[in-house]
Amino acid sequence: MYKVPEFLPGRDEMFRILEDNIKPVTRTETVRVADSLGRVCAVDVLAKNTLPNKPTSACDGVSVRFEDFSEGMPDTRSWVEGKDYCFSNTGVAINEAFDTVIAIEKVAFDEKGKISFLSGPKNSGERVGLVGGQSKAGELIAHQGERINASLIGMLLTSGITNIKVLAKPKVAFIPTGDELVPAGYETPLGKNIESNSLMLKAHINECGGDAILYPIIPDVMEKLTEAISSAIEVADLVLICAGSSKGNKDFTIELLERVGNVLVYELGHGPGKHCSLAYAGNTPIIGLPGPPMGADLTAGLYVKNAMHLMQMQPVQSPYAIEAELTEDVNGMAFDFIRQLKVVVKDGKYLAQPIANQGMTRAEFYHQTNGYLYIEKEAVIKSGTKILVEMRYPKEYVEEV
Repeated sequence: MYKVPEFLPGRDEMFRILEDNIKPVTRTETVRVADSLGRVCAVDVLAKNTLPNKPTSACDGVSVRFEDFSEGMPDTRSWVEGKDYCFSNTGVAINEAFDTVIAIEKVAFDEKGKISFLSGPKNSGERVGLVGGQSKAGELIAHQGERINASLIGMLLTSGITNIKVLAKPKVAFIPTGDELVPAGYETPLGKNIESNSLMLKAHINECGGDAILYPIIPDVMEKLTEAISSAIEVADLVLICAGSSKGNKDFTIELLERVGNVLVYELGHGPGKHCSLAYAGNTPIIGLPGPPMGADLTAGLYVKNAMHLMQMQPVQSPYAIEAELTEDVNGMAFDFIRQLKVVVKDGKYLAQPIANQGMTRAEFYHQTNGYLYIEKEAVIKSGTKILVEMRYPKEYVEEV
């Protein structure tokens, strides 16, 4: 008989539990820097090159000897290109005979091609890029645990790094369960429902840089569930099991998790997605997700994705939030709740309207909702209160009314 546990963590508590228990993957692989976007450095990376390896021109102009300007503007009527000055292009090594560059905008030529200057340099070495100005052999280019972005790819290549050791992608196994489910893409018999969580979760996993391992639908039979989860533990860094965590007569997930490992969290202290759990089988974390797609999507966005961040040496990431004014009272429930909102802009001000999903399809509710409010249990928030709304997308996309 399922008993409600005494410890029901709220969202922030659940984040802390993940931080305390989810460890980075230890496997690594070497990939081309050109293919490394979004991967995570497994070790500190040091530059091989010192670049530039000679002084270079920092702009298009002419290179000169600063000593020729030591007593003011020189008489340049007899100056000859290659002897008294040289043209210098941005990033190109300057002639060793010269030590200073004057921007081409400060250079003039008469009808005979004789050079003159509108102004001279004030210091030796002006507009000259120093040796090692871009990279120095042995300097730290990328930190262990740093996620590689486009800028870093450019710096790595400049510093002479063409291959890089990165953390292996976390392998995440997902086990859908339920006698009522049929695979997507087939005709749905009466009384059945389409199993859509697999591909939805695969998208979450791919988005976080993981490799998804999708199991077929497992019926609500303890022996088959045990076999599936035992198999998943052997091949995955993180196991997800969907449904079967509530209080129905065929809800076996919690009993199964107690058999195969240690349950840390039996149930959340917030909804939607209240029946989300965390367990360990050996060193493998197992997250139990609610079966209804909206609850599975929400809890995956909060906990699966953050577990994957931690597995890749990244911090837990809180949702992006903006300040808005609540347009009507919101009352809390007997437990924390994540309330859906529609945020609009009116007269330059962000307004947040609570949304109730009665009478709406999932798609209608989804498109009505662009933000969320986390409400602690039994709290009352009055209309007109400024709140932080956790947004599904950047504020620039918010509709103006």
